[in-house]
Amino acid sequence: MSTSGEMKMSDGATGETHGDDDTEGLLQTQLTNKRARDIAELEAIGSAYQKYIFRPRGKAVKADWLSPEFIRKIHADMFGSIWDWGGKFRTKNLNLGIEWHLIPEQVHLLCGDFKYWNSSSSSMDVIEIAARLQNRLTRIHPFRNGNGRHARLVTDIFFDSKGQRLPTWPEVQLVTHGEQIRQRYIAAMKKADQEDYPELIALIREWIEAD
Repeated sequence: MSTSGEMKMSDGATGETHGDDDTEGLLQTQLTNKRARDIAELEAIGSAYQKYIFRPRGKAVKADWLSPEFIRKIHADMFGSIWDWGGKFRTKNLNLGIEWHLIPEQVHLLCGDFKYWNSSSSSMDVIEIAARLQNRLTRIHPFRNGNGRHARLVTDIFFDSKGQRLPTWPEVQLVTHGEQIRQRYIAAMKKADQEDYPELIALIREWIEAD
């Protein structure tokens, strides 16, 4: 399973914003090239997966586990040891996502919507909830960078809380049909941006059934 490989896309579907040479906010200044930074991020994200997914827990996840504070904490655990923006909502507009000053409100609304989707009053199945959660979080684009990887970990935490097998998120740059996957994902996320989720649901289901 790919837990930290980033889908290399030029569209908002990837959830990533900045170029390879952007080092603003870098805490570990010894990471002088992109490869070194990529390796450090892979290790930090792997540790976050160990903490939230693979390490046995002593108690069940509460139904209302998703909160703005938890969303920030996950991002901090993924990126905060490397970048000073880790776990902090962005404070300026980017070419992706909503206007920065709307982020706290929209994250709060997402958490409320998720609580309803994940309740006994909702008829949504697990994969539809996951598709909506990942799309909304990516669409908000709450952080300076790392939004796609963060949204996928949050989605995986949700799947794990339901006892669901995790998707095998594809690393499109490493497979021969990567461009086809990339275009399907972009198209599915764009439709989901308009509240049209079937294609994204189908993709996630396909990745769950992979292997």
